[in-house]
Amino acid sequence: MTLSDSFATLRPFIDEATATSLAHLLARAGTSDRSEEFSRAVLASVSGGKRFRALMAHVGYALSSGTSVEEVSLPHLSAALELYQASALVHDDIIDKADERRGMPTPHRRLANYHTAQSWIGSSTDFGQHGAILVGDFLFSAATAAADEQALTLREDCARAFSRRFADMHAEVALGQYLDITAEQTPLDPERTDALSTSDSLEVALHKSAHYSVVHPALLGAICGASSFDRVADLLDVLETILTPWGLAFQLRDDDLGVFGDPAVTGKPAGDDLREGKRTALLALTWEASSPAERRALTDVLGVAEASPEQIATATDIVERNGRAAHEAEIARLVADGHAALEATTFDEDARAMLRELCSLLTARRA
Repeated sequence: MTLSDSFATLRPFIDEATATSLAHLLARAGTSDRSEEFSRAVLASVSGGKRFRALMAHVGYALSSGTSVEEVSLPHLSAALELYQASALVHDDIIDKADERRGMPTPHRRLANYHTAQSWIGSSTDFGQHGAILVGDFLFSAATAAADEQALTLREDCARAFSRRFADMHAEVALGQYLDITAEQTPLDPERTDALSTSDSLEVALHKSAHYSVVHPALLGAICGASSFDRVADLLDVLETILTPWGLAFQLRDDDLGVFGDPAVTGKPAGDDLREGKRTALLALTWEASSPAERRALTDVLGVAEASPEQIATATDIVERNGRAAHEAEIARLVADGHAALEATTFDEDARAMLRELCSLLTARRA
């Protein structure tokens, strides 16, 4: 069975575990008719998605325990990772002022619309943002509750390592998010080639996405599959060396899709990353290779919510012409780095084949 087939088999179980964990917390929290729209926003936030993080955990567990991926059962960790992902996205969408994700209104937009429909007093925008912050907080509470349930199933040494890594994952995302919003506040001088830094963009991608999307989930799964922490410590180091460049490539592929992806497939409006002013490696490479006039056209769009479709199209053409090839080369370099690390390991051929397929799933995707 291929890894893709295993993922397809596991997906319903991951969905069920996530929904069950969330439903239990909603019930324990004491929701009522007055909080019905809040509950709906919470539940809508976990619908859809690729479930990459839970699937990464299954891969880590399989490598650690010596079982096949489809035989792994990780309901608590699967739920914890997907609920944390949902929490992070809710807050990310508030920061980015994004109105749509996965083809549906984001929680802050959904709650703002609800405020308007009820003809309540006050600002619908404020209500939507404030309510969505709380939706994200609730989802994070659900994630930590599920992670605690997982830790209770582990030996003390593994439980300690598991809880620390889960906390480190959350802290690192917060740091990466801060670096991201700081970068977006930096003025852009079209006359300066070095106004954007590819290395700075990669640092943000590492902390905000690569580690928490790929590396931490796999390592958390590996810890859960180990009989003791001493027996898994070396494996964690090896996996981190392999998966870190692939995690970066995963994020760079996401950045490419944020500009060039089909909205019908990605669930986000075309050019959304440009309107949000994301300082990605794709943008930094484009900026370095562009003329002052082209950079001025980019600044007319970056972080400008009112940018017209024509301006977005112009900026997209500049990125396509000046940055996309170099960006693809960077993705290829990162993929090769991970493969080189993989070839230096003592993994058997089955494990190598699984990890090679995993790399392709992470970095060659179109959604």
